[in-house]
Amino acid sequence: MVLTLHGQVTLHANVLSDVRIANAAGYRALEVHTDKLKRFLDAGRSAEELRDALNEYDVDAAAIDIIGDVEVTGARARQDLFATTERLCSVAETIGAPTIQVNAFSALDGMTIDDVISVTASNLREIAIIGESSGIRFQFEGAAWTPIHSLADCLRLVDAVGRPNFGLVIDFWHFWASRGATPEEIARLDPEIIYGVHLCDGRRPAEGEAWPDETLLRGDLPGDGDLPVQEWVDAVKATGFDGFVSGEFLNPYLWERDHLEVATAMRVAMERFLQAVPKKRGGTGLPPPHSRA
Repeated sequence: MVLTLHGQVTLHANVLSDVRIANAAGYRALEVHTDKLKRFLDAGRSAEELRDALNEYDVDAAAIDIIGDVEVTGARARQDLFATTERLCSVAETIGAPTIQVNAFSALDGMTIDDVISVTASNLREIAIIGESSGIRFQFEGAAWTPIHSLADCLRLVDAVGRPNFGLVIDFWHFWASRGATPEEIARLDPEIIYGVHLCDGRRPAEGEAWPDETLLRGDLPGDGDLPVQEWVDAVKATGFDGFVSGEFLNPYLWERDHLEVATAMRVAMERFLQAVPKKRGGTGLPPPHSRA
């Protein structure tokens, strides 16, 4: 599998710094954080400059993360969604990123799950068609606290979209925290539908308990939380998947660590479970950091 730095790990760095950090911390690829990319482009920098930096530091572009709110309705909102898709597809093609992540959130809360899937699939079908001309595919992440969070409903969404460039990212925390999938179910997936993996850890509310702020649950590096990470890694391996794997957390305390130090700690933690050998090594080699109690 391809060890990938997720731009969420170094949230307060910029995208060019992420490229350099990915190289120094021993990663082969970078999952580009969309907010950083937008700042970069809006400041007048170019996709070609980012491509050249990736080439200089020998880092692949794994994906662009994310196009959010893909379930929006209304002519203006959908027009903006598709314009964003066209812009990011152009960048993805330039930097060599094969995949863009898409997320639906809570705009359709209160509708039946059948209707949520139908409305969301309609937008995603148009998004997938936009990407086809430039060879870009889209990976859907079912966020734990949103209507489309279970593996069964994510697969229904894939069927409803019905395009060959639309699949899933297997995010351990989201499926585990929502109780939306088991490792046994993941192990039975066709690897062709898996476009990426987020190797995460953390904690989850008790059944029936309200969702707190996500940063209160996702302050752990792999191996430091409650999620049985090895079971999920083994499930992904059982599918035959051998693509991009990135680690992710959402935690202000960890974001204030040195960027290279925390990126390296994430890579070391991922390797313990993947038993993978990166293309190169770098950084401090410090043990994984812990969130503040």
